[in-house]
Amino acid sequence: MGNLTTAKGASLAALAAIVVTATFGARASNSVIPSYAQLLGKQFHFTATEIGLLAVGFMFSSFVASAAINARLRGEARRRYFVASAAAYAVVYSLFYFANRYLIWPIIVLAGLAMGPIMPNIMTSAGSVEDVRARERLLALYTLTLSVSLLVAQTAAGIALKYVSVREGFLVMEPLAVLVAVSAPFLPFPKEAPAQGRSRARQPARGILANEGFLASVLNNLTYQVPFSYLTAFAAVYAVYSLGAKGWLAVLAYAPFYATSLASRLYMTVRPPRDLVASMTLAPLITVAGLALAWASRSLAAFYAAMAILGIPHGMTYTLSVLAISRTFRKEELNAANSYFFSTMMVLGSALPAALGAAADAIGYRAVFLAIIPVVVGVLAATLYFARRAVALRSPYIAAGAPSSQGA
Repeated sequence: MGNLTTAKGASLAALAAIVVTATFGARASNSVIPSYAQLLGKQFHFTATEIGLLAVGFMFSSFVASAAINARLRGEARRRYFVASAAAYAVVYSLFYFANRYLIWPIIVLAGLAMGPIMPNIMTSAGSVEDVRARERLLALYTLTLSVSLLVAQTAAGIALKYVSVREGFLVMEPLAVLVAVSAPFLPFPKEAPAQGRSRARQPARGILANEGFLASVLNNLTYQVPFSYLTAFAAVYAVYSLGAKGWLAVLAYAPFYATSLASRLYMTVRPPRDLVASMTLAPLITVAGLALAWASRSLAAFYAAMAILGIPHGMTYTLSVLAISRTFRKEELNAANSYFFSTMMVLGSALPAALGAAADAIGYRAVFLAIIPVVVGVLAATLYFARRAVALRSPYIAAGAPSSQGA
């Protein structure tokens, strides 16, 4: 791939190793939080709405940390905040062992605050490579690692519950949170030009939030965020209370989901899509098929099959949004763009679990799968409206400020 370097002079291979390590630890550990929290919520006799509010607490606090703090920091200050947050996350994660129906609320909020700056900064570091082709492969590797971490974590989390309690399960997964804290100081941060006054410092927010490529990225992710919010908050509960599954088998429903997600991201790592718009159209259509099968499922095996189908667009959608942001913005804009993207996901996601929980209380866990379908179709239409106007999404070689590397 040539003599490629990041802003701190690290080789591409070294950067890839650090990104993979930090990403694996962060996503593997935090994916277990909603899976285990929903089971703890049932043990505490929470309603579906209250279980949804647990996810709201985690996501909204992550949004605050990402949008209100991380997006406003630059250079060394942002790096120090990232490293401190990673260390705090490892400590807070262990506190879930002491959770009861009251303590779980502040613990999950603190976990969200600590997690908030972690993923945006890893994504920014992965997108700091100058060469277009190498950058897109590294970003695809980043999303591939997300899928590997999710598959490994959910499988391990399900098996762990055969032998330990849910609270003890958090201690089993604690080494993954520690891995984030250990790797965080080694993550390279891209150089940023010094801020030039208040108007220049505020320019990214105005320009980014109105950018058609950014809007297409957010809406594309939303086509899957609605069903994914429901799956992460309620799939295990649905398997237990609607299909009669044991707790550990219910958590293992995430294994086929993340296996097919991994397969789709592996394919996109090897062959990053040139035209993102076509893929942004296909992924939601697969989502609709998976939701329909989940609604129709009357056995755990059928639900596992539905989860396997739903894993395919999970692997595609986030990857497509990450690539779209990389193609749309210049390197010096990436921290702000990634922070706003991540925080927008969090603020949208923070409203969804409680709303979906209220829907489940009203019409039942099964019917919600069917109710989500028209939402996905509507958001797809909005996504395509902006995506077709964002020229950079048609090819990686016309991204904003990106040097052409067609011959690389």
